[in-house]
Formats: sequence, C-alpha cells, structure tokens
Amino acid sequence: MNNHSIGYGADEIEPKIAPLVNAVRDAGFVTFASCEGHIEGEDQRFASVAFYAHEAEARSVHECLLRYRERLACSWCLRGGFVIRRESSDLALGWTLESCGIIEQSAQLNETEFVARTVEAGWNTDIPLLVQMFGDVKPAAEGGS
Repeated sequence: MNNHSIGYGADEIEPKIAPLVNAVRDAGFVTFASCEGHIEGEDQRFASVAFYAHEAEARSVHECLLRYRERLACSWCLRGGFVIRRESSDLALGWTLESCGIIEQSAQLNETEFVARTVEAGWNTDIPLLVQMFGDVKPAAEGGS
C-alpha cells in the first residue's frame, strides 16, 4: 500500500510526513495531499495530511484525535468538505488533518519562533503520535474510502 516516492518533487511525499501518510493509508484511507511543514521562505506551512473518507469514518478519526490530544504538542483540527477526485472528477468528501500551532507558551513567541516551534513539534512529537493514533482508527465498514 506504501508504493510512493519520497522526496520534494511532484507526486512525491515529503520524508517527514511520509510515516503519517503511510499510517493513514494503512488505516484504509486514500490520501490526496500532504505537507510535512515548512519553516523557511515565504510559504511557511504546518504539517497536514488529506484523505477521502465518509462522514462515519471521519468521525472515527476525530474521536481518536480527541483521545490523543493531551499528548500532542500542537493543536490539530480535522476539516472536511467536498473535493474533486483527480482520477474520476467526481465529488467526494475530503478531510484534512492539520496542525494549527504549538500549544505550550505560544503567547510568548514571535511569529517566526511560533512557526519554527510548531513545525518542529510536528516532526518530533506529533507525527509519531498521529501514526500511532491511526493504528487505533476503525474505519466504517460500509462505503469504503
């Protein structure tokens, strides 16, 4: 199931998010976007992974996220909406699990420090925990993703 290229080019999965992408796929979901988080440059981003799932499946992910949230260094949210599947041009429910920022001492950090601490916490603490979390996710049997 994990037959993708690791790297920074088109159609490659960035190395630091790859374990989470693999865990999401191993849980039975189809991923369609991911980002390991970026500190440098104008395009600073936090870690995220996007996947297709029915509402009941997304609820299962969210319930697991709530159980893990006390151990995560960052606040994470699960956002959903309709997206167009690249392979079929059909509408599907797409969900993005994304870091919203480091929790501890965030009020005392300037923007640059906040971004750096959030991205690094994603790499070092949260991505490994989220990999473990997706091992606990039980996708709904009906409908598949």
